[in-house]
Amino acid sequence: MKPWAFAVLAISIALMGGIWLATSRNQPNLHADQTQTTWSELVPNFNQFAFNLLKELTRPEEPAAQQRPATAQQPPSNQVFSPLSVQFVLVLFLNGADGQTRAEIAQALGVPSTALDSLNQFHSELRKALEEPPGSNLLVLANSLWVRPSDRVHADFSRMGEAFYALETHRVDFTKPEEAARRINEWSEQKTQGFIPEIVQPHEIDTGTILGIANALYLRGFWAQPFKVADYAMEFVPEVGHPVRVRPMEAELSQVAYGQMDLCEIVGLPYQEGEWVCYVVLPREGLSVSQLVAQLDAARWAQYLGQLRVVERVQVVMPRFEVASEYNLIPALRRLGIRCAFEPHKAEFPRIIEGDGGYIYLFKQVCRVRVDERGTEAGAVSLALTRGQELFVADRPFLFIIQHQQTGAILFIGVVHNPVG
Repeated sequence: MKPWAFAVLAISIALMGGIWLATSRNQPNLHADQTQTTWSELVPNFNQFAFNLLKELTRPEEPAAQQRPATAQQPPSNQVFSPLSVQFVLVLFLNGADGQTRAEIAQALGVPSTALDSLNQFHSELRKALEEPPGSNLLVLANSLWVRPSDRVHADFSRMGEAFYALETHRVDFTKPEEAARRINEWSEQKTQGFIPEIVQPHEIDTGTILGIANALYLRGFWAQPFKVADYAMEFVPEVGHPVRVRPMEAELSQVAYGQMDLCEIVGLPYQEGEWVCYVVLPREGLSVSQLVAQLDAARWAQYLGQLRVVERVQVVMPRFEVASEYNLIPALRRLGIRCAFEPHKAEFPRIIEGDGGYIYLFKQVCRVRVDERGTEAGAVSLALTRGQELFVADRPFLFIIQHQQTGAILFIGVVHNPVG
């Protein structure tokens, strides 16, 4: 094996190896009136959502990251995202949704919309398991609800959020975007240990905003078998553009998972205590990362994990790297079938706050991962904001036009500067 055999990190890092990537092929019937759904049913479905979202966010013809499209001259950009963070926000909205809105979110996640009790219990157990890393590792998973000072949160939603999601409720005046952005960003910075200091900018907050739901996910993990920085330069050959020379990190690892599959080569890099694994997935020679992504799904990934074997020794050489991405998630989620949630007069979120829950006009994620010879630091914050159904208030001078619809003829035009003058 050449010493640079693992010089590429091909896909988003599988950070939750021991828990998140446990898979099964069982699929629940989305149309059944189920009230109980098991871990073995939910995990593979949520993993499939992760791969579906991966495909949408890495589409070369329409990149969801706020970066320029790749061309023959412009190499594709590095990308990273957290499907788990998106999932927590969507499931919280699912608890507050009704009708077609609820059905579409459930369908995109691959879960039965009638099994909220099981879904909530699943996320409660998952959250508790993830938040108890052993040793010097650290994982923080936090959820928050942001509402206007005058609004009343539905009692059922409040109880559900606190019991299963440790949901924090914050009151904020969205008519003051600078203040609202500052407070949400302070929360993001605190929950990610300063790794994601900003999730939203003031101009992204509409003064008609009703509520927001945010999830923060932060990981700091140290390798079980640390790497060292090589004393030589390695040639890294991208798919587009000229080779670059980097000083890689390298280690001779023992008793780690390794396998050569039909589409790729995989090595599992365990963190301390062995509960988390970073799987580095290298496409086979001649296969691009995008071609590999197109053929991956939860079932194939589960098959690959099952085929990995623990090897006595493997020499791993790979670059240190840091990747950061910012996404507008709405286009990707629309393509996955969630539409009503983003449409005025179609969205149904009546069970979060009393009154109209509005529609989602902003759904974004900021994600950052840094990998070096010591381990991994990773953070993601996902934020969704809703505004009320469109409200037209003529409280300043306006123009009016009376027009015949069939012919298009304009009959009257007027300007009202003062309705009582």
